[in-house]
Amino acid sequence: MYIDDTISTVKSLVGFTDVTDICRPVMYTEFNTLIVALFIFSISSKAEQTVGTFENAYFGKNFTIEASQKNNELETVYIEVEAKSSKSAFLSVDGNKLESFKTSLELVRDKYLSWVKIAKENNVTEMDKEFDIKFPTVSIAWRGSKWWFAFDRKITMSFLILDNGKMVAIWCPKVSASSNEFIDETIYFVFECEEDFNSLLNQLNSQAILDKLLNTKNNEDLFQ
Repeated sequence: MYIDDTISTVKSLVGFTDVTDICRPVMYTEFNTLIVALFIFSISSKAEQTVGTFENAYFGKNFTIEASQKNNELETVYIEVEAKSSKSAFLSVDGNKLESFKTSLELVRDKYLSWVKIAKENNVTEMDKEFDIKFPTVSIAWRGSKWWFAFDRKITMSFLILDNGKMVAIWCPKVSASSNEFIDETIYFVFECEEDFNSLLNQLNSQAILDKLLNTKNNEDLFQ
């Protein structure tokens, strides 16, 4: 079964210019498809808190990073992303996968910078090529009156040269939640410069995030 990640309305998003075939279809086995279907559900709001922000030059704004802890261990980190229609969409990364996620993103950054240099030196103006770099699986999360999740998503980032000449690293899957008819949209995880990468990477320190969470917990425990 194919999950169709191609998008027809990307031109309407500020900054993209005549982008086609940005996201490639992703193959899932029937087993994985069943697992995804079974685990797309809503749960009550968890005790997450904001632990940082990062700047993104492509979208010209700041995004938030939230996190939660359980039994004094880092449980989940939520990285805000741009979404076609939702105001609060996040990549949800398990706490025990954060370092692996960070390492993969560092590898994408380094490859991106290398390919930007090659493209400029060789006057390459068209390119759409996947980075052969694996990420740990993540979930897509939406926050409304409840949290909604699409579990076990595979990040496949690509190097893309836009019609306006911008060179970006991008992942933009179309995500649907079968348990919520209103969630059917494309999310955008985009970087257009080294600073975009570093602004996020500098915030993804597992111990620093956990320390912030525990400090809040310890302060709250004072008032019983």
